[in-house]
Amino acid sequence: MKLVVLRGNSGAGKTTTAKALLRALGPTTLLLSQDTIRRVILQAPDHVGTPAIPLMQALIVWGQAQQFETILLEGILKKSVYGPMLADLKHHWQSQMITCYFELPFETTFNRNQTKSGAFDRATLASWWQADDLLGYEDLCFDQTASLETQVNQITIALTKA
Repeated sequence: MKLVVLRGNSGAGKTTTAKALLRALGPTTLLLSQDTIRRVILQAPDHVGTPAIPLMQALIVWGQAQQFETILLEGILKKSVYGPMLADLKHHWQSQMITCYFELPFETTFNRNQTKSGAFDRATLASWWQADDLLGYEDLCFDQTASLETQVNQITIALTKA
């Protein structure tokens, strides 16, 4: 059983990559999206103490109990809010956790965001922006030159080695 964490700014490609991984890995994979959990299910703000943290942790435990081979957790997951939770996950999962960070320039993420339905304005995206929000134990980092195929292939290879 493996846990893959996909982190980065809005519009960086995390959700697209997670959905491609879900298709590639099949029905033994559970996809947990921070946006869905925090904004849709809980309608909770994104700050220290958000109820999204214990719910994400509970869903990961549930996924383990259901014996999913791979659990994908994707979202901005900024270090200032989710850092302790992610450190706890790393401690628990150790080498079975693959952490990926999407590090793209603001302009690239803004332009990508504008192609989405319900796109956010520049000021909103800028208020969320986290430059170099690295945890220090990332296994993979992707920039704007990494294609979706490359990202999926590199994560898939990392899964076989973990």
